[in-house]
Amino acid sequence: MTIKEVHSQKSIQWLEYISLEYGIMIQHAKRAGEKKLFINNKCYKVDGYYYDRENKMRNVYEFYGCYWHGCTKCYSPEEICKKDRNKKTMKELYDQTKERLKTIEDYLKPNVKIHTIWECEFDQQKYPEVDPHLKPIDKRDAFYGGRTETIQLYNNLSDLKGRYVDFCSLYPSVNKYCKYPIGHPITYTDISVDDYIKIIISE
Repeated sequence: MTIKEVHSQKSIQWLEYISLEYGIMIQHAKRAGEKKLFINNKCYKVDGYYYDRENKMRNVYEFYGCYWHGCTKCYSPEEICKKDRNKKTMKELYDQTKERLKTIEDYLKPNVKIHTIWECEFDQQKYPEVDPHLKPIDKRDAFYGGRTETIQLYNNLSDLKGRYVDFCSLYPSVNKYCKYPIGHPITYTDISVDDYIKIIISE
């Protein structure tokens, strides 16, 4: 069973900066997936993980979004997190965050270092963006630009006029909104095909 990964672009930017700064390879959502720790039959996923073989030290990195983890600098303890389905207060989110971190730390002791940063601290320090390709792909970018095909590179015209015709293709739109068949074809001979989205070759 897979666990839905929740991560922010800022957290990836922070982890990539640390990786580059210290010459290490931190495991995170965009590199081999977030590290899973199974503690008391429960799975805990950390934003970043690096094992220092030389010092036999496990490094855990956690990026805390201020709104989701109840930052005490940005929000009052009584404020309700409206995006939380249980409508928890910021204090409840903060206590929950600290309790989770302590559980992870106790499990990995003694050879563990915990590195944390709050989103507001990250914004103040203005970490440089180390890799422009870290940003998620925007499928709508496929709508921009055209695709052309060279039919004839050269033609010696005498009394003829050259013309250029441009067609507005639906190709990018089809890629975005329509369905394509995938995999190998399956042949059905004894059932109705009325309920299928399909490509049919009939005789």
